[in-house]
Amino acid sequence: MTINLNNLSESEKKHLIAQKLGRERLIDFAVVTDNRYQVNWHHEVIANELQLAYEQIKKGERARIILEVPPRHGKSELSTIKFPAFVLGKSPEYPIIVVSYAQDLASDFGLMTKDLMNSRNYQALFQTRLREDSQAKAKWLTESGGGYTAVGVGGPITGKGFKIGIVDDPFKNREEADSQIVRESKWKWYRSTFLTREEGNGAIIIIMTRWHDDDIVGRILNSDDAKEWKVIKLPAIAEQDEEYRRKGEPLWPEKFSLDILQNRKNALGPYEWSSLYQQNPVDEGAREFKQEWIKYRSLEEVLKLDTRRFVTIDPASALRDKSDFIGVVINYIDQENKWNVASYKLKLNSMELIRFMFKLNSEVKPERFGIEQGAYKDAIKPFLDQEMRKRNEFFEVVELKHQQTQKVIRIRGLIPRYSSGSVYHIEGMCADLEEEQARFPKGVNDDVLDAEAYQNQIIEEYQKKNAFKQPSYQPQSEYEGGEPYRPNTIPDLGTW
Repeated sequence: MTINLNNLSESEKKHLIAQKLGRERLIDFAVVTDNRYQVNWHHEVIANELQLAYEQIKKGERARIILEVPPRHGKSELSTIKFPAFVLGKSPEYPIIVVSYAQDLASDFGLMTKDLMNSRNYQALFQTRLREDSQAKAKWLTESGGGYTAVGVGGPITGKGFKIGIVDDPFKNREEADSQIVRESKWKWYRSTFLTREEGNGAIIIIMTRWHDDDIVGRILNSDDAKEWKVIKLPAIAEQDEEYRRKGEPLWPEKFSLDILQNRKNALGPYEWSSLYQQNPVDEGAREFKQEWIKYRSLEEVLKLDTRRFVTIDPASALRDKSDFIGVVINYIDQENKWNVASYKLKLNSMELIRFMFKLNSEVKPERFGIEQGAYKDAIKPFLDQEMRKRNEFFEVVELKHQQTQKVIRIRGLIPRYSSGSVYHIEGMCADLEEEQARFPKGVNDDVLDAEAYQNQIIEEYQKKNAFKQPSYQPQSEYEGGEPYRPNTIPDLGTW
């Protein structure tokens, strides 16, 4: 039937256009069939890749996709529920298998896809209908012979095949992922059972939050077949500039703001955060900075100690690239030569960094600042000298030199101090440092960790030059008969 658009109202025209787009594009289908569906740019990226996979198998080509997405960011709703319904609307003869860590969860996915296909909105778009005699939530068929089978990892799919196979979160929790026996069992099932069910050139889509380097995704990416796979990796907070966001920005700010993600990160700790939200799993067995080495003291406890104070700053990359971070470490060294460390990870330009240094000098009163040589000479020193004269406030700054030592080796110089129990992290002040330690040396960022590594150099040089005597501009120390200086605060970034 031909429709004369001139006879329709604007709302009727918009409705027809929306329906046309819903039949053609997965992301529009998601919106048209669900008026509560919220679209962010990353949903469009995922939808485009899934639709491309469908178009590839329609042409007789094979498709392989890995989606690494944080929890609650819409990966399953779009990929495991709506995508199969969209495919069956266009190709009702296709068999689809969906796998998850448990039969119950896989069956729930099947029920939600079935309910979507039985909805009025869906049936206004497509002619595909389900067979009346085959509508169990874990297994149902279309009138055209296609259908949907849901199964838990390890479950039987003998006699079943797929044109599209979706594996959505095959590991239930950390305990499963950390078990080599469980990992091996799931991998064997994937290889010997699931893969053998593919009909000709089909599409396999694996959707995961990463738990372990040796999980199914890790094994695929370390195999000879890795080049076949398109990897869509979407960390909750960008670790570098991307097409749709800058480094440090959240993936879905309307739902998970930076503050929400930061609170989640603090609650989970760097190990779980890195795996689940940043898609960078940490292999605890291969981890160089062991979790059990990290000890804690409260700020209140540290401020009661007699300490020497040193600040080290690693600004080199940040002053060249505005999207990068500056690492700052404050070290309170107590009389037992134990470090008590606080850290900052900041985005600052040269003048902002200088103002922050004055605040540190006022509130912490370090005996020395140490800054990496190249960045200090090029971007900081002339302005810092000028600001000191202007304020009539002077403090010592040391140029730290890498001395042709690779950064990885410099950072590894911290390991003996940590392993001997000689470092305390000040509670609530070291989340970024701990994240970098957990992922070292494979992590994208090491700004704070490198600033901490420079503590070895600044302290060693100061000991040689001054035999650890108190500078004249600070109060007399108890080592010379006076009362020790005890700072009462660490700068609050919200006030400076």
